[in-house]
Amino acid sequence: MLVHLLVISAGILLIGTVVIFLIESPHEDSEIKTMLDAIWWTAATVTTVGYGDVVPITDLGRMIGVVFMFIGISILGIFISTIGASLIRTRLIHGKQDMTNEEQHEKIMKRIQKLEETSKEDKENILSKLKEIQDSMKHTSKNSD
Repeated sequence: MLVHLLVISAGILLIGTVVIFLIESPHEDSEIKTMLDAIWWTAATVTTVGYGDVVPITDLGRMIGVVFMFIGISILGIFISTIGASLIRTRLIHGKQDMTNEEQHEKIMKRIQKLEETSKEDKENILSKLKEIQDSMKHTSKNSD
């Protein structure tokens, strides 16, 4: 996914460079006179840095600037969410391997056995705490109404 995002970003940078160069360079007052100026402007705009040292002067160039700003924000959002999802996925499955049904059943049975071995006093303690939590939630719910 990140490789695809990198390729798309490079394509957007290339398209933005060519488009803004073709629109802005013919104008005398334009600050975007070379392809290097266009690359600089596109990179600064798409990465949302926006130094402001090179800006389009035509209305069409400015509208394209707005489009590339939103594209840059979208790419950044996709990048961050992809990294976050990857980290969460890694954390959820870290140390866990695919288990067969028998292994899952055995693991569940061991946990049930552990619960059954819990003393009556511990079970009553757990139930008491759960009751307190339930009462607290009911009380909070009534106060918010």
